[in-house]
Parts: sequence; structure tokens; C-alpha cells
Amino acid sequence: MDSIVRGGNWYFGVLNAWRVLDEVTLPEITFNTDDFTPGGHVMGVSWMEDLQPLKATIKMRSDDPRIRALCGRQPGDYIDATYYENLRSFRTGENKGRVITMKGLITSIKADARKGVKASGTEYEFSSIVRYEDVVDGVVVHRFDQFVGPGATVVGGAAIFAEMAANLAIGGGTAL
Repeated sequence: MDSIVRGGNWYFGVLNAWRVLDEVTLPEITFNTDDFTPGGHVMGVSWMEDLQPLKATIKMRSDDPRIRALCGRQPGDYIDATYYENLRSFRTGENKGRVITMKGLITSIKADARKGVKASGTEYEFSSIVRYEDVVDGVVVHRFDQFVGPGATVVGGAAIFAEMAANLAIGGGTAL
């Protein structure tokens, strides 16, 4: 990939953090694995299994009470978060957009030490993520949705569990 990050922005719902956004650590996409060695074989393999829980950290150069007030919400009262990124090709100069949308909860607030009149910030942990979608230049790179299920999972533009969801009739009937 020939794109470099040339700016980002974060929203909690309609709260636009661009003026106070200091740093964002995006969710780490990591799959748990299960070691398997077939009987009578001398070579093992680690098969990918489930996706580890996702979390992001957002550090801001302010301590806005509207954002602090989002911490403590319970499952079902999720917060929509959106991260925007401007990518610029170092070969052609072309700009591309990246948009990551998430639904989760603010589960931690950590304020920096306050020292006189020196500026300090606040870090928020955004976790309990039940929906995650990463789109680069209009193409879905990843989509994970706890409530829609495996049929909606997209990895590298492909719905990798669509056949499994169809075989298990996950998308039909009344979901309990």
C-alpha cells in the first residue's frame, strides 16, 4: 500500500472531537487460535478461531463533560463512534478516505496528571464493541457484527462465513 496517514478525526455520536483530538489507538484485529496435530502426524498447525474483543483508546486535550457523561452506559445503550482518516499516496499524491464505524461503550476514563496551567488531556477506552466496520476508499476491508452474526462478517471484501450462516440458517426465523 502506498498511502500514508495525513490526518484523522473522531466522533462520539454527533460530538466532533477534531479540535481536541490528540491520539487514537485503533482496535487490534487479533484472532485466537487452536493448536491441532492430526493423529499419526508430526506437524501441527494453529487454526484461527474467534476474534478477540475489540477496543480503542482515544486521547483528547480536553475533559468535556458531554463525553465523560457517556461512560457508564450499559449494554443496549451503545454509543456510535466514527473514525475518519485521510490517506495520501506518496507515489501519485491521490487522496483516499478511510472510515471506521463502531458501536460500543466507553468503559474507562483516565485523566492525565494536572500540573499548574500546563495543558493535560484525558484518555477514554472505547470497548464492548459489538459492531466494527472498516472501509477504505469505498471498499469494506473488515466488518464484524455481534448481533447480525457470521453471515455479515467481511474480511478482505469477502463474506467468509456466508455459507456457514446459510447452512446453519442463522439469518432466518425469529432470532431469540
